[in-house]
Amino acid sequence: MKFFSLQKFIFSLFTLTAALFAQEGNLVNFQNFYPEELKVAGFTLNSEQEITIDVKVIAPRRHYHDYLVTSAWLLNSQTRDVAWKLTDLDPEERGRYTAVYQDALNLPAGTYEVYYSTYPSYLYDEDDYHWHSNGFFGGFFNALFDDDKKQERYKFFDDLYNELYCRISGSGQALSADQIEERQKDLAANAFISFIAMPDDAHEQQIFKVRAPLEVEIYALGEARRDGDFDAGILINLDTRERVWQLTYRNSENAGGSNKNRVAREVIKLEPGIYKAIYVTDDSHAFRSWNTSPPYDPAFWGMMITPLTPAGRADLVKLDNADELGKVPVLELTKVRDDEYLSAGFTLLKPLNLHIYALGEGRDDEMFDYGWIIDAKTRDTAWEMTYRQTENAGGATKNRIFDGIVPFQPGNYIVYYVTDDSHAWHDWNTSPPFDPESWGITIDVIDDNFREGDIKPYQPEKDPSILAQLVRIDDHAYRNAKFSLAADGFVHVYAIGEGSDGQMYDFPWIEDANTGKVAWEMTYRQTERAGGAKKNRQFDDKIFLPAGDYVVYYESDDSHSFNDWNDRPPRDPFNYGVTITKAD
Repeated sequence: MKFFSLQKFIFSLFTLTAALFAQEGNLVNFQNFYPEELKVAGFTLNSEQEITIDVKVIAPRRHYHDYLVTSAWLLNSQTRDVAWKLTDLDPEERGRYTAVYQDALNLPAGTYEVYYSTYPSYLYDEDDYHWHSNGFFGGFFNALFDDDKKQERYKFFDDLYNELYCRISGSGQALSADQIEERQKDLAANAFISFIAMPDDAHEQQIFKVRAPLEVEIYALGEARRDGDFDAGILINLDTRERVWQLTYRNSENAGGSNKNRVAREVIKLEPGIYKAIYVTDDSHAFRSWNTSPPYDPAFWGMMITPLTPAGRADLVKLDNADELGKVPVLELTKVRDDEYLSAGFTLLKPLNLHIYALGEGRDDEMFDYGWIIDAKTRDTAWEMTYRQTENAGGATKNRIFDGIVPFQPGNYIVYYVTDDSHAWHDWNTSPPFDPESWGITIDVIDDNFREGDIKPYQPEKDPSILAQLVRIDDHAYRNAKFSLAADGFVHVYAIGEGSDGQMYDFPWIEDANTGKVAWEMTYRQTERAGGAKKNRQFDDKIFLPAGDYVVYYESDDSHSFNDWNDRPPRDPFNYGVTITKAD
């Protein structure tokens, strides 16, 4: 009888211990790590309580500072806010290369995500780069980060990674990585637009209509540094082509992990209209392909747009991406490579608004790959891509974009696009823009007044207003063309050449075909700067000629001419030479 009571007591004690263990058990237990790994788990707390955290990390010490090669943190699963992070603590214990951190934390009821990263911050972090260059740290980090030494790296750090752990204890329900992922998908599904978990080389967009003024919250994570924006979200008003919002280095803050991880959470007001949301990534450091330490909220690498109130969703309507405001193509000069000179023409039969979308290269207030449009008759510039009119096009800061609507009057127009000897489509010397295949210029009609037949192709060689043309002059040139005037009148002369110190070296002149007498000549004092090098000179004006037959000549010396410049080319290299048109 006594034996039975003792047996019953032991059984009761075991049951009570098991119950206590279930209440105060391990919510998270990470171990068995490898380099460049991100472990994810989570837990749910039904009430406010204290949890305990015990973490061991690789943290070499130098100059009395700990440099975290591995790290851990907690997120509030609903708000995406950081609930706890290792960097706020001092270590309880430390070895030569490792440290142990312990903490007790009060958390309100809710669901939490736990992350442990073995991706170290390196190379791209301007603030950290200096401290792993030589000595032990040189060998340590070279072995850690050099892909050519991957096997050596694993051998060197096997013991360290086997020692690492992250243990969280408390009374709650443990959640697996798969369960956490399902909760993240549910949260994203509640947003109006959700581009999340974006991989490398991704491009997502959604056009939508706003029916009434409303406020939306934009939550975006991406990659940016002071020298460029590489993974980013953009919101464009398609009615005005204005960038309503964009994730940039300047309007964001560090998102945890590497310094180039950026995050922005902002409420903006949208007026009624048509909008396009875009998210673009480059070829590295995106979701699940991190090349340095990931952000605190890695699964939401991308952009979400959510109305502030549930009622606001009724004023948001997604539209078909294939039909962007009924754009009608006019012409396209894109995928432009190095050292290219492209042109095309169009004729407008009535006033129309044209959408110009141009990408090029520029810095220090000067463009190197750019486009422009001229009136074929007057040779006046109808539009040009200047640095101050452009914005960053993603990637390196020198990638520039013009995306706007420009009104044009009826007439014949010629579109030009030129590139220099580096950084163009398919041969980038630094990070490419978000839309690399559009490097060049694209023109569409966006006008409710447009009707079929209002715009036609234009071929300059068939234009009767052009009397004579000698362009794209090369070295050692001596060219001529004839033209006639039936009556006295003005002609327009547009000429580009080379001159300095009061003297011209590449220049045109006009002679009377019957007498050989010079009727006009391009002199240095008649010219002005043509852009580029100071010696690029331009004449752009009307001259009077009596009725008769004429010959226009163009002569060049042995250097600095079309496609063989020995200094910066003129702004309009296509028309290096002379064009004579009717002036009425």
